[in-house]
Amino acid sequence: MSGIAAAKAGMGYQAATERPRCANCLYSAQEYVDRMPPYDRSGLRCRRGGYLVTAYAVCSQYQAKSPTKKEAA
Repeated sequence: MSGIAAAKAGMGYQAATERPRCANCLYSAQEYVDRMPPYDRSGLRCRRGGYLVTAYAVCSQYQAKSPTKKEAA
């Protein structure tokens, strides 16, 4: 393990995509907005709260969808 990897592991470092967030929450659902092309886009909706959310937001009701790669290994 390199010095940087050891330092990160020792501090419990998590990359942004590994942290708890709406995008990897059990209650989030991808929702497609039906608009005229080229403006079709997808978004996230909280199925528990019923409102639109951003991918990197998080609340106190967060539940992980599945174990992260680190936890599965």
